[in-house]
Order: sequence, then structure tokens, then C-alpha cells
Amino acid sequence: MLVNACETMRRAGVAAQCVAKGAMQSTPSRSPVAGGFLLTTSILVGAVAGAVRGQATAGLLVGLAVGLTLAIAIWLIDRARG
Repeated sequence: MLVNACETMRRAGVAAQCVAKGAMQSTPSRSPVAGGFLLTTSILVGAVAGAVRGQATAGLLVGLAVGLTLAIAIWLIDRARG
């Protein structure tokens, strides 16, 4: 059974008011957007496309650059909305 410190204190009658730090905070009304999927996908697609052309490492690096660009763009857009 998991009990936080405020609940334990309330049961013991020690504290009338208790504000939990972290675990009991309300959830944000808007979920953040994640760009990890685009980063992973672009790296894999770049590596496969590079391997088909005989340059797997170059394809991987191009995929990494494209994925990082997309992930940073998504992060900046999400940050501007929040």
C-alpha cells in the first residue's frame, strides 16, 4: 500500500493542511507533443536509404540531421503554444 506523507500525517492527526509536492499536483490540461518518433523514423529511413545506395553511414547522418530538425521544430512549436 502506497501512502504519501500528507495522508500519513492526516491519519495521525498531526497536520490540518498539507500540500503535496509533485505527486499530488493537478495534471496539465494540454499534453506536450513528442518528436521522438520522427527522430527515430528519420534515422532508420536514412540508414536504409543509404544502405541501398551503398552509403549507410551517410544516410544515417542525413536522417539524423533531418530528424533533429523536425524534433526541434516540434519542440519550439509546442513551447510557443504552452
